[in-house]
Amino acid sequence: VLMTMVMFLSTGILLISACAVGAFAPIRAPSFRPKTHLRVVEQLDIGTARVSFFLWFFGASGGAGIARSSFPRMYNNVKTIQGLKGKGPTLGGEKLGLNPLCGYPEDLSIADIKKILDDCPSVEELVRKYPVEGNFLADRGYLTYSAFAEANKNNNPLTVRAIFDTLNTSTDVCNPETAQEKLDSYRENPDLIKGELLKSKLIGFSSIFVLLFLLGLADVIAFGHAKDGWFPEWPGAQNLPWSLFDADIGLGAIPQYWVSDD
Repeated sequence: VLMTMVMFLSTGILLISACAVGAFAPIRAPSFRPKTHLRVVEQLDIGTARVSFFLWFFGASGGAGIARSSFPRMYNNVKTIQGLKGKGPTLGGEKLGLNPLCGYPEDLSIADIKKILDDCPSVEELVRKYPVEGNFLADRGYLTYSAFAEANKNNNPLTVRAIFDTLNTSTDVCNPETAQEKLDSYRENPDLIKGELLKSKLIGFSSIFVLLFLLGLADVIAFGHAKDGWFPEWPGAQNLPWSLFDADIGLGAIPQYWVSDD
């Protein structure tokens, strides 16, 4: 969620910057032939497009870095969860009834859930008793998965992971007040875990898809500004993305329409 918020913020800044640039010098399609000298007005339009390109290009590059750092963590998380199938002790018995969209390899035992909730101390005590060295948020009272798992090392590991995943959204750190409220509610009604786990997973995966959409949008806009700034008469822009692979007007034809700015 934090990464998605950062991406939304950076995209918003880009939008404001692009609008500000466009407000003072709107981009118009210049009427000239490739490789010819430009009039002063046309040079201003070309300059505006080029400035806008760099704004969007570097903004998208920053967002891409965020996305690249997210995917390995998500993959490792999924791989770890799948590897917990059949591991550790279990009391068996009635199952919770998890939605398959949660992505867990097997259903959870209600008896295992109740045992974890009954054995688990308060969040404040968990943070104090199981400190995580070098973790900035843990030092400030936030609950980490490693602390929660250490406190429940004798319980079913898949169930421990599932309960913690309901306390946060795709991270291994959660707000202590939120965590305590949810744990208390689960003690009264363990069935709440089903909905909270599904909600957590959907929000986590949706944030990544939104991030990818924003990155794609930024790339498309950046390419549009690159076209207006360096090769405005390139005919391939009329039928993207298929024109990129056209033998006559594809990427290889762009140098023929390159604009000289001298």
